[in-house]
This record gives sequence, C-alpha cells and structure tokens, in this order.
Amino acid sequence: MLQQEMIECFRTACHEDERVAAALMFGSFAIGEGDEFSDIEFAVFIRDGSFDEFEQRSWLHGVSPVAAYFQDDFGHHTALFMNGVRGEFLFMRASDVPVVAGWQGYSWFPSLSATVVLDRSGELSRYASALVGGPPSRGGAVLAEGIALNFISLMLFGANLLNRGEYARAWALLGRAHENLLKLVRIREGTTAHWPTPSRALERELSDAAYARYLACTAGAESRTLRTAYRESWKWGTELFETVAGPLNIELPAVVIQHVRKLLDGACARSNTD
Repeated sequence: MLQQEMIECFRTACHEDERVAAALMFGSFAIGEGDEFSDIEFAVFIRDGSFDEFEQRSWLHGVSPVAAYFQDDFGHHTALFMNGVRGEFLFMRASDVPVVAGWQGYSWFPSLSATVVLDRSGELSRYASALVGGPPSRGGAVLAEGIALNFISLMLFGANLLNRGEYARAWALLGRAHENLLKLVRIREGTTAHWPTPSRALERELSDAAYARYLACTAGAESRTLRTAYRESWKWGTELFETVAGPLNIELPAVVIQHVRKLLDGACARSNTD
C-alpha cells in the first residue's frame, strides 16, 4: 500500500534527523484501520532549539513530494502529496510532549509500538502509555446531557434559519446537528468506537433500521426537502432524549424543546403553501 510505504519513509526520516526528538502516528493506520483511501497522520516533536528554523514543508517534501502545505482551522497542518495522499501533521516543540497525555478520551492506540515512531528520551512513550488500550467507553449523565443540549441548540438555530429563508445556511448547520444526533444514536446502539467522528463507518456500524432512519434525516439545500430533514431529525432526536437521557434522569429544557417544535411545524406548514 502506498501509504504504508510513505509511513516507513517518514519513520526513516525521523530517525535520521537529530532535530526530531520524538514522533508518533495517530489516525486510521495507528489503530489498524487504514486503507488505500486513508490519510496519514503524525505528531512530530522538534528539539526546542531547532524548532523556529525547522522548515516543515521542505522536510516533508524530502519524505514524499508535496504539492501543497497549509494550516487548517484546527491548528493542524495539511500536506497534499503529489501522489494523491493527504496527510495531517502536528509539529511541536519537544518540551510540548506532555500534551499527548491530554488526548486521553479522544485518541487511543492498541499498543505503543503501533503509535510511537521515534522516542529518543523515552518521555513520549511515558505520556502516550495513558492512551494504550481499546476505544474508551462513552456514556453517563454529564456526557449525554451535553450532547442533547448541543443538539437542541443547533436545531433551534437551524429552525430559525429555515423560517428566515436562509436555506443554504440551514443546510450547512444540519450536519453539525447530526454530529450530536449520531452520538446519541451510537450511545443507544452501543457503537461508540468512532466517537470523535460519529459518521465514520456509519453504514457498517449502525443497525439497518437506524441507518435507514438517518437517511430520512438528510437532504440537500432545496427548501422543501430540507424542512423535512429537519423535522425528521428533530423527531428522532426527541425520541432519543427519552431512551438515552430519560433513564439517566436528565432534565432537558422543556420550554425550549416546545419552541423548536413550533418553529419546525411552522416552517413545514409554509412548505406546503410555497
């Protein structure tokens, strides 16, 4: 596999460059799920004294020719390699190695050997060991309440946009709401392995009935179908409140829930007269 060849080239480059103090791989290949369509993802720790002069793009270009290199909205740097592979990279100072322990609950690795590419001092392995194991369990009242409230908030936002007639904006917002909806679904179905990206492998990991229900919640930006998608998303979400949040004795804001329902009813009623 092309990505595996690139990973080995990356490993060699790290070991041969004394400016690199430590490096680890995260993402699909670190947990054994990488395929020919997967990105490669690395965190690289540069010795503090070399960090400011370290040319990231040039260094990566030596691993594999780079067509473009840029920073995204989350602080990652993305490399688009000339061979069509996409890579995400975190270049940090060696003194920042302890931040890895803070990834607990978000990232996990089956073993240190699966993630640690280079560790000259042993410090990286010490912090990364907290992430070794299987996917963390997800659940509990605090988590479920936060997800439910975020879903309610985004659906309220979207319902207002529908009533205003901002359909393109409402369509873009629906995907954000679905991240919370799908987390509620995954808690109910016990399929939380891909928690950080809840739509990942959805076709395989949800029951057929749940996946069909999700499809009914999707739409393009055309006003009538978008209103229907919002209505179906809200209907499913409120059902999930009962099955996921209810047993945990979570009290959700009933007055806001009622207001969202009225807004969506109004938006859908207007669609019948458009």
